[in-house]
Amino acid sequence: MSLGANGRSVAAITGASSGFGMIYANRLASEGNDLLIVARRKEKLENVAKDIREKYGVEVETIVADLSRSDDLARVEARVESLSNLKYMINNAGFGGNSAFPNVDVDVETRMILTHCLASMRLSRAALVPMKARGLKRDAGYVVNVASIAGFLAGKGAADYCATKAYLISFSKCLQCDARNFGVRVQALCPGFANTEFHDSETMRNSNIKQIYPEIIWQRADKVVDASLRSLRRRFRPNVVCIPTVFYKLAWFFGASSIFAPLRILFSRGAVR
Repeated sequence: MSLGANGRSVAAITGASSGFGMIYANRLASEGNDLLIVARRKEKLENVAKDIREKYGVEVETIVADLSRSDDLARVEARVESLSNLKYMINNAGFGGNSAFPNVDVDVETRMILTHCLASMRLSRAALVPMKARGLKRDAGYVVNVASIAGFLAGKGAADYCATKAYLISFSKCLQCDARNFGVRVQALCPGFANTEFHDSETMRNSNIKQIYPEIIWQRADKVVDASLRSLRRRFRPNVVCIPTVFYKLAWFFGASSIFAPLRILFSRGAVR
């Protein structure tokens, strides 16, 4: 049976083999949505698909793809645009780094920019095509770009990570201006540290972040996704930017507010203004 048969809505999710992507896949499947899930790791992706089919009885299609590769991205983009019943586009694929300029692997940094920025832009556009075609003025669809609280901040060893997440925040705000006229809601999800496999990846090796920062500031990944979906579906005054938990809202306030710029300058010894 094909995706969206019997009138079911479809959710497309990148980076779905673990972490936030896997949780979004389970949450949306539990609500009766068919899934198109995308990730680089074939075995893990197929295991997620099998588990979801058995649990929820929905259709799950998998695409093994590296979204930093133009040919892989084009395949996913074409499939997303073809889904007439597409209701959710979750741009979650991404990774971090642990090197400071100029001692970085330029190819890895380039892959990060392509995955976070280019892929999210192209897949958002592809998703809006079937969403707009339905001709609805409300609840035509939802686009979530998984950004980060880092998009408001700056720090050593995270130049492209912070920059690409800042792009996603700005892009999502502007995208909402375009999409609101045909009933689509856009969100930039901005979590802080969360308990996923993100910090265990090859590009984050030897970062020791989980040992450096206290447990109290680490968020449960499922709570982050739940907060995202609640905010996304809020009927009145939904925010484009979703920052789960009070602690990270305060981090945003102190990090992004111009009122506290002198404090940033002081504590960074003049490095950040």
